[in-house]
Amino acid sequence: MTILDQVTEEEIVNLVTQLVGIESHKLNEKRESAVANWIAHQFKVEGIASLIDVVEENRPNVYGIIEGKTEGIKLMLNGHIDTVPGFKMNYDPFKPFIKDGNIYGRGTADMKGAIAAMMAALIGVKRSGVNLEHSVMFAGVIDEEERSKGSELLIRKTINPEYVVIGEPTKLEVAVAHKGMEWVEVKFCGIATHGSRPKEGINAIYAAGYFCDLVRESLEPAIEMRTFPLLGNGTINIGKINGGDDPNIVPDECRIEIDRRWLPNETLEAVHQEIEKTAKKAGELIGAKVEVRAMRELTSEMINAPFSLSPEDEFVKTVCNLTETITGNLKKPIAFPAWSDAGILGVHTNAKCLILGPGDIVQAHANDEFCSLKQIIEAAEIYYQLILNRCQ
Repeated sequence: MTILDQVTEEEIVNLVTQLVGIESHKLNEKRESAVANWIAHQFKVEGIASLIDVVEENRPNVYGIIEGKTEGIKLMLNGHIDTVPGFKMNYDPFKPFIKDGNIYGRGTADMKGAIAAMMAALIGVKRSGVNLEHSVMFAGVIDEEERSKGSELLIRKTINPEYVVIGEPTKLEVAVAHKGMEWVEVKFCGIATHGSRPKEGINAIYAAGYFCDLVRESLEPAIEMRTFPLLGNGTINIGKINGGDDPNIVPDECRIEIDRRWLPNETLEAVHQEIEKTAKKAGELIGAKVEVRAMRELTSEMINAPFSLSPEDEFVKTVCNLTETITGNLKKPIAFPAWSDAGILGVHTNAKCLILGPGDIVQAHANDEFCSLKQIIEAAEIYYQLILNRCQ
């Protein structure tokens, strides 16, 4: 029995097309509410229990559940229903079109293609009339592109499935690890004076410049010496610098914003300590004071932590075998190059999480974002067979 015995390819393509056509980004007044309501309606039409779970105004999670005989959720198919805005895309981002076997539009790869495949999997199971022993849940969550408030709500409500598949774009590879993401601000405080008498002040931008040199020459090589299986080394990137008021004033403040990708075998405390140590060394060179803080207002409240699941885990092997059978391609566990809600669900619960979805991460947020229709249909089959494997 395959999903295409229950759901046609045309129906799956239509699900993607409809999803992409509904805006669900931070510049949209209704945020994720319209797409959540649409998903709930599709489940109700199919006789699948659905729930709108409001996180913030106009920002609800949406759930679809097929209940089994036992209590609790055995398997969760998790995907974020928000996208980034259209920005400067090469075409109308919310009028999807098909060309050369791909569907184009904002969110096709990240990750409404996977959302459609997950919906199709539940619809296929429901239409088949199979009686499940264990429950399966679809969780369409808000805010992954910003602070992961949707998946955080699942944890706060103690919705703890045994297994979770997150549909980020992996080209249908099975990803079992990713790095953590920490944003850090370093502020250098000097003394302002007239630009014609610079020696009487302390130039905060000079301190920031010394810091950048120390990061490149010392801290970055030290970070790259530490590794973790599949993930390789952590990274540090100075992504933003801002300081000074006018050319004729010695700047008394300069702020640097850092993206630090860290490994499961590193600690957040150590990450901050080495940045602070480097910043203080730079400040001491010219007498500037230093303040270091986590930019928690822009990241997950529960921390954008690293995640890993053993490649030898039985769940990983099962999903690899299923995916290999359906795609015809050899599958070995890989690392996911970006961050995902597995860093929330796989860290704060006992769930075994992995990442598996159609599309290429290179296309996520791109001006020509697209996703392979073949991969979306194969993803639907993978999710469908996984429901039967874990829940029947």
